[in-house]
Amino acid sequence: MISKETVKHLKQLQEKKYRREFNEFTVEGVKGVSEALESKMTVALIVIDGKLRDRDDMREIIKLADSLEVATEFCGRLDIDNIKTTETFPGVIAIVETPDYGSVDLADNSPIIALSGLKDPGNLGTIIRTADWFGIKNIILGEDTVEPYNPKVVRSTMGSLFRVKIFESNNIVQTISNLKDKQNYAVVALDMAGKNLTEMKSPKKTIYIFGNESHGLEPKLDNLITERYTIPGRGGAESLNVAVAAGITMSRIMSD
Repeated sequence: MISKETVKHLKQLQEKKYRREFNEFTVEGVKGVSEALESKMTVALIVIDGKLRDRDDMREIIKLADSLEVATEFCGRLDIDNIKTTETFPGVIAIVETPDYGSVDLADNSPIIALSGLKDPGNLGTIIRTADWFGIKNIILGEDTVEPYNPKVVRSTMGSLFRVKIFESNNIVQTISNLKDKQNYAVVALDMAGKNLTEMKSPKKTIYIFGNESHGLEPKLDNLITERYTIPGRGGAESLNVAVAAGITMSRIMSD
């Protein structure tokens, strides 16, 4: 059965300060845990609802975990309320070590999505998932953007978190400036005051910046920007959701 220490640790990982302290996060569900095991990330522990251990999908997870020498513990119903991060526990949860990507790891002559000031976990998760769909592997998060290992973000990525490199910058201006000056990246901003997106060319070494859901891009980024583009609309909506705008832009990037 699951140890008291594991229950305590899983509860701690529901809080950002402990995710930072231990450099670990959790992922729930058969799909998420399976993708974590199959990824290059390190899975530290898997916990499975003991009543489901003989279900086919759980057997596959146990088999895969055993082959990777990942420890597995089983929990009872009384433990579930203490360890779940969703209303209904999907039967399995994994503790995963947070990967340590540096900005240099992203400088592989491929497009980079940069996000500054995003606050909504669902928007971030959708952008990560969309980047994975279009084959864009590199994302930079500014210091004031929601944490990518927040449980809501992890769930909304639907496993794409394990296929995209995410660098959490402590100073997004400095990070982008270094990539621009030392790696010759162009910097493109998506906002309401730019050229029509259909005019955009998409060289591979480009950083595409998206700003806060309500306030857009911060002035501190202005001096870095090479070009600005906007997505034209015909209706009466004031603006596009940032995740939708990022998706449209990524489709354009990969169509060139």
